[in-house]
Amino acid sequence: MRLINSVIAFLACLTAQSQAMAADTTEPGGPLDFCIAAVLSEHPGIVTGWRQSGGGPQPPYAIFLLSKNGKIGETYCDATKPAKFEFKSKSGLYRYEMYERAIFPEDKARAAAPQIFVGPARVLAMELTVSFFGKPQYSYQMLLPGGYTATVEIDAAAGRLIKATVN
Repeated sequence: MRLINSVIAFLACLTAQSQAMAADTTEPGGPLDFCIAAVLSEHPGIVTGWRQSGGGPQPPYAIFLLSKNGKIGETYCDATKPAKFEFKSKSGLYRYEMYERAIFPEDKARAAAPQIFVGPARVLAMELTVSFFGKPQYSYQMLLPGGYTATVEIDAAAGRLIKATVN
């Protein structure tokens, strides 16, 4: 009887975890990908970051986009009502060619980042940076069970884990 109760409890935990992850709006094919595709269709470039900028079942996202002329702009996208995107320019000039080195798909890196943690992890933000040596990397901010936060860095050229920290 104990074994049956243990198995039932284990299956209930797995079900709860899968339901929690199913509610994650950053999963590939979800609202975040819809927003990224909508922004890129209107303004070609490289997405250098995004962050959740609200709550709800389909939260809005702030998306940062690097244009071919080396300027980064920020726009907001609500997956329930995408419209014309207005960009606020951020200061600085960036080399587009350096960011093109990020050949590992961001959605695959986003799906892999929380895999090193036990339990559901909610991905809240991503930033694509290029190191002094020209190596691109994705940095993900996540919320873990128990109110912990985590940062995961993934090599944007090869898809390998660089570093993970929990606070």
